[in-house]
Amino acid sequence: MTLAVFLTLATFVLSGTLHYGIVSRSIHHVDRIARHRGSRLVLMLCISGIAHLAVVALYAATYGIGQALHVGSFGESASLSAMDVFYFSLVSYTSLGLGDIVPSGHLRLIAGVEALNGFLLISCSAAYLFLFMSGQDKEGSK
Repeated sequence: MTLAVFLTLATFVLSGTLHYGIVSRSIHHVDRIARHRGSRLVLMLCISGIAHLAVVALYAATYGIGQALHVGSFGESASLSAMDVFYFSLVSYTSLGLGDIVPSGHLRLIAGVEALNGFLLISCSAAYLFLFMSGQDKEGSK
């Protein structure tokens, strides 16, 4: 259980750092690359999507590490491909929760926190895009 908590907290912190790093380091490039406001918005949407997919990949890697360390598994389907684990991570991150792949053991803790983290980071992206569209972001109002 302690290992699952450590993996979960480490991934939670790393995912926030990763998301912030991708979005914040891309902002000044957006102004340089795209001059038209609509083009900048589309570019920011793409960057935000890439940041979210990177976080999903981080969580998928955490599930792989968790399985290797015997923290838990994915039920009876012991031989999931990397794409299956990425798919499960994406479904968890977006809080969609289809249920066709179900974690067991302490991997359930990671999945629950991933859903919370996904909600928080998607909300952060939505808030930033709102500020961007309204012209209230510092970097985007140049």
